[in-house]
Amino acid sequence: MEAKRFVFYLSLLIAGFVLVAKAGLASVGTNATETSFQERYMFSALLPEGWGFFTRNPREEKIVLYRIRPDKTLTLASYRNSDARNLHGLSRRSRRINMEFSRMMAEVQEKDWSRYQTYSLAELVGSDAIAPVQVAYSPLKFTQLTKGAYLVKRFNLVPWAWAQYPGHFTNPEEYLKVTID
Repeated sequence: MEAKRFVFYLSLLIAGFVLVAKAGLASVGTNATETSFQERYMFSALLPEGWGFFTRNPREEKIVLYRIRPDKTLTLASYRNSDARNLHGLSRRSRRINMEFSRMMAEVQEKDWSRYQTYSLAELVGSDAIAPVQVAYSPLKFTQLTKGAYLVKRFNLVPWAWAQYPGHFTNPEEYLKVTID
């Protein structure tokens, strides 16, 4: 029984390696290990996204969630799945936080973003007079994000190649104040 299980997992591992290797070979152009058109076509029918399945767009918009504490300081409310606070991926807490964050952002409209762009970050955090976007609390929807004030920051990542020319580009940041209650 143990030998059958070993052979099964070994064959699964080899099949996965071959699949990833084929995706890499199908995505590169002319090279020494060039495959035939028929083989590339068959593989693209099997995995039409090719190597793009394993990568993310480096220019995609980034959204970060901060919690506004009662003393008007900001703390990071969402963090990476591979963070040490998340036991390097063993805990599912950050995935739950990000899921609840996306539920919260589903209730925000684009006009809500433009409403806050006349205020600075210090004004948004420090003033209670600026009305936040209200999101209704539900114990079924929110188990990790608690009732309270949050600040959402939206920006585009600067390409690595532009890092040596900071004076030649601007990277605008947009802020949104949200309250869950």
